[in-house]
Order: sequence, then structure tokens, then C-alpha cells
Amino acid sequence: MAEKEKEQEEYELIPLSPLRRLEKRIDEIEQSPDVGVKEFFHELIDILRMNQELVDELVKTNDALRVELSRLPGRLEDLTRNVGELLTYIKAAATEEITSGVQVVGSAAEQSPGMVEKLNQLVETNKKIVETNETISGLLETIENRLKPSVTIRKPMMLPPKPLLVK
Repeated sequence: MAEKEKEQEEYELIPLSPLRRLEKRIDEIEQSPDVGVKEFFHELIDILRMNQELVDELVKTNDALRVELSRLPGRLEDLTRNVGELLTYIKAAATEEITSGVQVVGSAAEQSPGMVEKLNQLVETNKKIVETNETISGLLETIENRLKPSVTIRKPMMLPPKPLLVK
């Protein structure tokens, strides 16, 4: 039974001199100000602070952009509505002018053929503007939907420490 216990007990002989040298070297590194470890950690902390400040500013800017983009569809709808009202007024004025021109002189085309043509061009241009505004509104909604997912923040990669010179 004693032999079994001796066989089960494993042990290893380690020379103490390399361990003692390592302990002394670690003590020297910890106490030595010229090694640069403290400077490295201070620089690392400064880099991390700057990184966090940049991330904070990016988040604030992103939120402000989201707010502004969320306001745009409503403003575009108001603009489209106002352009529609303007077109109705223009059409009403054109029909009023045509009917009054027919009664007074005979025909609006005889009175001012260029005016009717210009009004038709204006109506077509306004229709194109309304279509463009609707397209832009759709694109802005798409952009807003793409911005909705939360921003994932990656941890910065650390640079390897400077090699220590062993004397």
C-alpha cells in the first residue's frame, strides 16, 4: 500500500534560481520608472478616453440625425399639400381667366396664346415636382428604416506591449 501511494504521488523538482531571477526581474520592472510600463498604461487610458468621447459624439450626432430625418416626411407632406393647393388655385385662376376672356374678347387663345401654354408648362412642372417629392419622401423613409437598428460598438484592439529589454 505504501508503494501504491508513492507511485500515485507525483512530484517535480524545479530549480529555484530561475524562479528567483524572474521574481527579482518582476520587482525591478514594477519599481523602475524608466521601463515605460506606466507610460504605456497612461497612453492606453488616454486612447480609451478619446475613443469613448468619439463614440459619445457619434451617438449624439446619430440621434440628432434621426430626429431630423423623422421630421422630413411630415415636412414633405406639408410641402406636397401646399403645392397641390397652389395648383388648384392656378387651375381655378386659369379657368376663370379663360371664361372671362371668352366673354369679353371672344377666346382666351386669341387674347394670349402664350399665357395658356406657359400655364400648361407650369402645371406639368409642378406635377413633376410633386412626383419628385414623393420619391424623395420614399427614399427618406428607406434611410430612416436603415438607421433604426442599434449601433454595435466594437472594442478597440490593444497594441502589444513594448518588449522589455533584459540586461
